[in-house]
Amino acid sequence: MTSRNSWLYMGGTLVSTFGDKVLFIAAAIWVRTLTGSNADAGLTFFFYIAPAVVVGPVAGLIADRLPRRWVLITTDAMAAIVLLGLLGVHGPSTLWLIYLVIAVYGGLATIGSAAGVGLRTTVFRDEQLASANGLISTVSEGMRLFVPLVGAGLFVAAGAMAVVSVDIGSFLIAIVLLVGLRVVEEHEVTNGVHWVAQMMGGVRHIIASPVLGCLTLAVVILLATFGFLETAIFALVTDGLNRSAPFIGVLMAAQGIGAIAAGLTSAMAIRRLGELRVVSGGMLMIALSSTVLLLGAYPDSILALLVVLLGAVLIGASVTWLLVAANTAIQLSTPHRLMGRVDAALNVVLSGVQSISIALGAGLVGLLGFRIPIALVIASALMGMIILLYKTPSLTPES
Repeated sequence: MTSRNSWLYMGGTLVSTFGDKVLFIAAAIWVRTLTGSNADAGLTFFFYIAPAVVVGPVAGLIADRLPRRWVLITTDAMAAIVLLGLLGVHGPSTLWLIYLVIAVYGGLATIGSAAGVGLRTTVFRDEQLASANGLISTVSEGMRLFVPLVGAGLFVAAGAMAVVSVDIGSFLIAIVLLVGLRVVEEHEVTNGVHWVAQMMGGVRHIIASPVLGCLTLAVVILLATFGFLETAIFALVTDGLNRSAPFIGVLMAAQGIGAIAAGLTSAMAIRRLGELRVVSGGMLMIALSSTVLLLGAYPDSILALLVVLLGAVLIGASVTWLLVAANTAIQLSTPHRLMGRVDAALNVVLSGVQSISIALGAGLVGLLGFRIPIALVIASALMGMIILLYKTPSLTPES
């Protein structure tokens, strides 16, 4: 991964990711400051994710029919312009404007994701994809260790517009890097095929592919409960460990450490074991790490605290191994011409399932506490692992 194109692509991807993460943290804090409501702050993330369900199918078609490099450049430029809309926010009465900007921002990000994944399979050779995915995951997760502090600190010290300026700057840098890419892209020849049939090409490919169909089923089963952890972790910290809610930041940092370690080792694991075995291993690790969390969920005990921290590290590692291996399997199993639509179709399904899971998890934890929801996560992770163990162990092409 030493070519000029690869470094330009990685630089553009990671610098825009940095801007996104800074904005997300600051936007939620901004809403909380304006309204005093945690629920209103949480809606910020909802308005970012929700457009994926609506925009996803069209995003995939755009990414596969048009030059992906220019799709990315265009969405980055439009996102920078859309952010200027936040200049109109002056108080709680203009809260709707933050939500509107974030929703449009999320829709553009959905299009950019489809184009970016498709472009990645053009920039990198098949045998380089695992390393590229691992590096992107490592740096992205590493940002979790300091970006929240940067976003929150910048908001407190200089205000929301300073954060917006940083995000706009990150898009401008990404655009400059992407303009420098020199790639020859492959696009589908439609021959008069109706646009609806073209749009559904990604769905048809997933259904027709035994590997992708199995992988999607296993991940959907996992995500059907994995969102429970979003609320369960807060309850585990406050009710299980008898600590204040801000202590969740320590667990997030521990997850980041595990994710970095996993990102650095994921390519090697994939080369030795194959993509689907690493995905199934990641699911087994999720089950084991969730069990460790339950074992350590007891108050006023240093040993219990250390056990929970270990569980958080293992969760960060297991999720990263799973994501890197799953993304690599998807990329290797999908023709370049369909990559945008396959990515978009998966985003629609997986984002929808995860959103429902998060909502259900909040209710279940409120009714039953954190132990039963975490136990359900363990069960679904094991079910997903069992499904994958019966399929082809590797898709990695011979070097």
